[in-house]
Amino acid sequence: MAQAAAEIIVEHAGPLADSSAHIEGRPLSAWRAEARSFLNLPDAPVVAAGHQAQAWHAGIVAKTFWTAALARARDATPVHVVVDQDAFDGFSVEWPALEDGLWKANGHRFSNAAKNIAALRAPAFYARGIENIGATPDFVGAGLARLTAALKSFKDSPNAALQITRALLHDVAHVIQAPRVISASDVMGTSFAQHLLKRMLSAPEACAQSYNLALQLHPRAARLLRVDGSRSELPLWILNESGERVQASADTVRAARANNQLLLPRASLLGVLLRTALADRFTHGIGGNIYEQVSNDWIMRWLGWQPPRFDIVSATLRLPLEMKQHQAMLSQHQHHAFRSAWCDPDLVAATQTGPSARRRQFLDTIAALPRRSPQRKKLFQELIADRQARRGQLASTLTQLQGVEHAHMQARQSLDVAMRRSWCMSLHPPKALQALHAQLSAHARMISV
Repeated sequence: MAQAAAEIIVEHAGPLADSSAHIEGRPLSAWRAEARSFLNLPDAPVVAAGHQAQAWHAGIVAKTFWTAALARARDATPVHVVVDQDAFDGFSVEWPALEDGLWKANGHRFSNAAKNIAALRAPAFYARGIENIGATPDFVGAGLARLTAALKSFKDSPNAALQITRALLHDVAHVIQAPRVISASDVMGTSFAQHLLKRMLSAPEACAQSYNLALQLHPRAARLLRVDGSRSELPLWILNESGERVQASADTVRAARANNQLLLPRASLLGVLLRTALADRFTHGIGGNIYEQVSNDWIMRWLGWQPPRFDIVSATLRLPLEMKQHQAMLSQHQHHAFRSAWCDPDLVAATQTGPSARRRQFLDTIAALPRRSPQRKKLFQELIADRQARRGQLASTLTQLQGVEHAHMQARQSLDVAMRRSWCMSLHPPKALQALHAQLSAHARMISV
């Protein structure tokens, strides 16, 4: 089956941020120069994107492709940020396989979950091989083999987050030149991050109150922070000795700094740091846009300035799986036919959806009788008994309809599996990812003219 072109979403924020603008009393260019020096990046324009160490789908890798294309168009350094402060749930992947003519999702866990441990503290692992991939297309099997080999080749990485990220980027090395890779946990060491930390500690209540007010835009984006003087919570994690993330207050942050414990940014703070001190343009997906709307409002309320703008990029790319048979079945089947006939057996041969003539006669007679009368109650009981009798008389036809209904349900489930947009990018034919990159590159060239 031929693969359809990807559906892409690109919301470009326009020209890169003016680095001569002043933020927190200093030129933006000064904050960025110090951050890039600290992170061992070239002292040149940076375009960046990032994600957690998970099995990226096409919508996620589209951000990386866009960054590569934008970097080439703007003569900038492409950077990928590993969101390594996120809790590590192990690394697993699912793929489609045919079973009795139906698409099912098979799965494999390459490593165990580390429960509440941050990804930067989860050790790199030796990727367990997949014993049986099932009846899956050759390009899917090849993708799983490449991913497994890449994970094994990066098993000596400092942690699981870097191992997974390097393996995924290696799998698109035929499409883009590898970006520079940095870790979100390292960004807290930049001068700008330390400056914002001092601002938080000097007025924790104002920081937390502003954050909570900003959350009114998207209440589900994060939980509210406690506002209680020096015990007010801050949008940070403290990493304890076990590698677990602990909620942070102004008091506990001061103690953590005295004990040289690592402080990690939550999503809202991380976005501000990356957009302001690292990248001339940062790229988010659809979900990141929600966090950043909260971040913008928080910073404006708290500090009185607006963080630099960001691009929004995503894509939907389906695997080229055969599904015509399922689509044909779903288009021909009369929806809910069995359930209708089970309630009114004489509908088995009818085309209408309302009561059958037999049932309508019962209902009309019942409706004409006085409410709560013995006659009405008796006739209703006869209606129930007649329905039960007709189920027995039409049992074979009902069984047939039930089989069709079950087949319809299986076809729907199979089609849902086949149409997933969230399959790992490694499962796509390499040419499909090249085509996705070409689409995004063309868009980047268009806006650069």
